[in-house]
Amino acid sequence: MLGLKLPSDPRWVNIAEKNLEDILSDHAFCEQKAASTAISLIVSFPEYTELVQEMIALVEEEMSHFNMVHDIILDRGFTLGRDRKDAYVSRLLQFFPKGGSRTTQLVHRLLYAALIEARSCERFRLLSEHLEDKKLAKFYRTLMISEANHYTSFFGICKTVWRSRRCGSKMGSFARL
Repeated sequence: MLGLKLPSDPRWVNIAEKNLEDILSDHAFCEQKAASTAISLIVSFPEYTELVQEMIALVEEEMSHFNMVHDIILDRGFTLGRDRKDAYVSRLLQFFPKGGSRTTQLVHRLLYAALIEARSCERFRLLSEHLEDKKLAKFYRTLMISEANHYTSFFGICKTVWRSRRCGSKMGSFARL
């Protein structure tokens, strides 16, 4: 369903569980970056009204997720660590050429965001199914569903933008998705 070529190694959960403070900090920053990506899309493509509306809702949801993860960090007596570069994201960016038309740039950014959401969804599924901490597993199950919706939204918007480019219209209705 998510279109990922390679799954995460299931042993990743064991590593994550042993480094929960780092995983939670990384997760918090990922939520923040997702909100930042949505804001960037608003700033870069304000003429796409429906995109702007979708991204406003996404910003609110992602910052809500950041708050929830931060609360878990504090409840467990941890501190929000420092943000680190994400090797997966850095490698993913290499597959998207720079430049091109505005439409091509938008499509690339939407695909990039969709892939990140898909990987998050997959990893949250693993956490929800394998964490020994059942409360945290339930939390990740809820977020897995949310990430799947984000993936679907980004990918659907991307398809609409791409079709609109071929049809000569500025933007089709997202209601068709």
